Amino acid sequence: METQQQPAGAPFSFRELPASFWYTVTISTGLSLVIILVMVFLGYRDGLRRGEAQTRQQVAILLQRASDMLEAGMHDEARAVYTGILEFDPQNEAARSAILAVDAVVTTETVPETVVEPTATDLEWARAQALYEEGRWQEAIQRFSFVQSMQPGYRSVDLQQKLFVSYVELARAAIAEGNLEEAVQLFDSALELEPNNPQVQEERYMIAHYVDVKTYWGANWAHVIRLLEDLYRIDPDYRDVQFLLQRAHVYQGEGFAREGNWCAAAAEYTSAIAVLDWLELRPRRDELAARCRNAGSG
Repeated sequence: METQQQPAGAPFSFRELPASFWYTVTISTGLSLVIILVMVFLGYRDGLRRGEAQTRQQVAILLQRASDMLEAGMHDEARAVYTGILEFDPQNEAARSAILAVDAVVTTETVPETVVEPTATDLEWARAQALYEEGRWQEAIQRFSFVQSMQPGYRSVDLQQKLFVSYVELARAAIAEGNLEEAVQLFDSALELEPNNPQVQEERYMIAHYVDVKTYWGANWAHVIRLLEDLYRIDPDYRDVQFLLQRAHVYQGEGFAREGNWCAAAAEYTSAIAVLDWLELRPRRDELAARCRNAGSG
């Protein structure tokens, strides 16, 4: 088969190019278009970001400027700046809230302050308050009571509360100094102001019982034991109640022993040992118990 040759000098035709050439051209053109589109998109996005950053920066500057105006008392000017911010950034909550605050300040009627000279009662109250803050309870009570006499009903709730605290603290100070009867009276004064205060009720109850123990000590052992057992039941560690209760049982036991009531005496010693077990009590208890048995067998 003879190969047909292109005559020399014949014109060139694109139709005679191979198909692979046209395929390559098509792929290259498509890729070029994709690259161009990506570059355009990236450029647009960068432009948006730069625009947003500039907007945020501008808004921040305007917010600071408006804040400075508010501090200078330039409410109208500040409001205008905040309004301009909302034009840049309609969703800016800081500017929106600031406009509401400015409007509230502007529309609020300013009432001129009236300077009132303190009364004599005001001055006494201030003196009482100062003594109270310093913990000078006795003097504070005297001053607060004087305020009550000057003007009944003056700061009544606050005054009664401070009087109550003063009485309670003064009672505790009296206990620390050993003035127990005085402490009971001071607790009574406090409870006249707040009769249902459970903590002060208990403090008063305990110290009053303790005072009664001292009053009846040596005169009525049975009553002393009842008082001490009540205190011991509430708080075994209250003051020296444990020791006193043990001693009271011992003294009661010795009283029974002097009467020849050996069984009752031994029982008191057993009660004393149950409260506070000291070794020297056991021999005496055993001796009384032996006499109790001998008396029973005889």
